[in-house]
Amino acid sequence: MADVKVPPRERIVSSFKQLAVETNECNAADAELGETISILDSTLDKLKPQISAWHNIAGSSSDEDGNYWTRDIGYAKIGDQWGIALRRTWGNEYHDHHGEEVWPFRDAPRWMRIESAGKLPDLFDELVKRTKETTSKLRARTAQAKELAAALTAILPETIPAPTGKAKGGKS
Repeated sequence: MADVKVPPRERIVSSFKQLAVETNECNAADAELGETISILDSTLDKLKPQISAWHNIAGSSSDEDGNYWTRDIGYAKIGDQWGIALRRTWGNEYHDHHGEEVWPFRDAPRWMRIESAGKLPDLFDELVKRTKETTSKLRARTAQAKELAAALTAILPETIPAPTGKAKGGKS
């Protein structure tokens, strides 16, 4: 049986109609993923961790020429808004050539959103780890600051004379 040759005009019309249907389905699925990420963002916003954390999705270590690249999912402040974000970095460690693109999740390229969505549990694990580390560092710095404040408070009476009750210029 011979293959039936479909004229190019009919093929493109048929393909375009199929594309319209599939694009609508894809956009709906993408919107649903975006709404779900917005729920996660809102939930995190209520906690206010305000700690950046990134989890690597893909990348390559430096090759023989020093070139590298990464793709990461993270929680970071972009502009004045904290939220789930995606990042792409690249560069060369032998030359002063480094680049980075960071997007709020909803604005990242679709293929990166698909790739990263499965890594959300890893991101949350990283956020827990970074929050614990930050708490420990804050407590250590607070102890240091208290020690310095106590030292200054102790010498305050001997370095700053007590007010005499006279106003400036010798009049009381």
